[in-house]
Amino acid sequence: MKVPRHNILIITLLTLSVFGLGGCGFLDEDYRSAQPTESVITSASMLRQQAVLSLYTHIGSDTDGAGLQGTYRGIYDLQTFASDEAIIPVRGGDWLDGGLWMDLYEHTWTDDNEVCLNAWLYLFQLVELCNNSLGLLDRFGSLVTDEQLTAYNAEVRAVRAMAYMYLVDLFGRVPIVTASGISVNEIRQSKRSEVFRFTWDELQAVLPYLADEKSTCRGEYYGRITYPVACFMLMKMALNAAVWTDDDLTDGIQPDGADIQLLCGHETLNAWEAVIHYGTCILASAAGHKMCQSQSDCFAVYNEDAAENIFTIPMNPTIYPHRFKNLFRSLHYQHAAALGYGGENGSCATQQTLDVFGYGTPDKDCRFDGTFFADMVRVNGEPLILSNGDTLIYQPREVEMVLTGSPYVATAGARMQKYAYDPGGIFDGQLRNTDIVLFRLADVYLMISEAKVRNGENGQEEFDRVHLREAIALNVTTSPREATLENIYYERWMELMWEGWHRQDQIRFGLFEDRANESNKANESNRSNRSNTSNRSNTSNTSNTSNTSNGLNNSNYLTVFPIPLQALMTNTHLTQNEGY
Repeated sequence: MKVPRHNILIITLLTLSVFGLGGCGFLDEDYRSAQPTESVITSASMLRQQAVLSLYTHIGSDTDGAGLQGTYRGIYDLQTFASDEAIIPVRGGDWLDGGLWMDLYEHTWTDDNEVCLNAWLYLFQLVELCNNSLGLLDRFGSLVTDEQLTAYNAEVRAVRAMAYMYLVDLFGRVPIVTASGISVNEIRQSKRSEVFRFTWDELQAVLPYLADEKSTCRGEYYGRITYPVACFMLMKMALNAAVWTDDDLTDGIQPDGADIQLLCGHETLNAWEAVIHYGTCILASAAGHKMCQSQSDCFAVYNEDAAENIFTIPMNPTIYPHRFKNLFRSLHYQHAAALGYGGENGSCATQQTLDVFGYGTPDKDCRFDGTFFADMVRVNGEPLILSNGDTLIYQPREVEMVLTGSPYVATAGARMQKYAYDPGGIFDGQLRNTDIVLFRLADVYLMISEAKVRNGENGQEEFDRVHLREAIALNVTTSPREATLENIYYERWMELMWEGWHRQDQIRFGLFEDRANESNKANESNRSNRSNTSNRSNTSNTSNTSNTSNGLNNSNYLTVFPIPLQALMTNTHLTQNEGY
């Protein structure tokens, strides 16, 4: 059992209803009363706990719609189920939910979408909590040394910058709010490029004052933003700079990363060079991050010592209230029950994902069996027999958006397996010992490889560190691949499956297309693909990545989500993203 060396004061998440959250004046009610009052702050340790450590109770959550990962109907679902890596099919009376999951998959969401609203509310609540914390540090800074105060301010600003990194990705044009209690009349919307620059500058400013420590090991910095974590965020921002600095989402023209100049410490680099620079900083960090022998080590039951993981949500069934519902949501009811869990028989891999992994072909990627449950299900080595006497067999190729009436309504789809089964998990396995992995080193190597290729350099060494790793660990033969943009895209898809990055990758590679009018064609295409799955190039039109100098070819406004209707109704200074 993990026992942290510091106690974290849990600030209860306020309700995410429209009128119950007053973050930054976006909605009506001021909830600063939920923050510590002046009479509470009487010592240096209390200031550290309440102004800094309390923020980390909000990175994960036990409330749906909140947290970066682990719960339903929030950021992770936007990143995953609006992409083409995973799907939650309608299974008879299950998972219809008013068309919510169909809207995400088919890109038919509107400005009253519940998941978009939840993400907006959560992220701006986190911004407001950070602003409140900065106010506490300003008022009670005399309780600590100047060095401590500088470090605490830097960490809080880094958490706020992380919230803005997600905001600029998901919504693009959002207000930049740097103080608490601002009235709605003072809120103004910023251009996407301005939000990007604010976030970049904040991370640049605080980076020298963050501890160069490992965030994923039990100890003082467990679960906190440290130097390598901030470097990872700078890598993500630089890698997506061509997208996130684009203020015209409909003209089909995005800047080349080679032309985007970013201040990195005391030098100015282009976006691709900045990715490589901060990747090198992580590799050279005193935190000592290195690749695990196998990908599975990153997702083992007790994974807090996995050197590859850079930032995680700490988990423990009795200490931390964070939920991890991704396995729970995916597994067949009786499969989960046989493991001592609960299951909701929902999410699974798409046909495109099966093709990318080479499922059903001699070229199946060796990571497939550790990423998915597919075909005959075994528990403790024995086939799982259902209550009707049949053997449970998942049917990956039978998946489609609406399975109602299908003989495979309960069994279609390859299910999530990436996180290890935890026998110590409780509440249907939602409370577990396995930390939720947010950032890891394999992604760093793939980002460096991509940036090098886009910058006209050779990214083969970094690509091979990821591509060959699992084959070496399993002592199997895998075909070498050249580090081209197309192969990097597919490598990211396979290596980072279920980790919440694929929507971002699709957009950056110009492949996040409007599926609103394609659902019928998709089902027909899926059936034809069953007889021809060996050619990965048929799964997505990644040839587009070689037709432009920067590998971007996207003119679809749906690459950002709509500003929620409730926010627009409350603050007339906000305007909707173009196209909604």
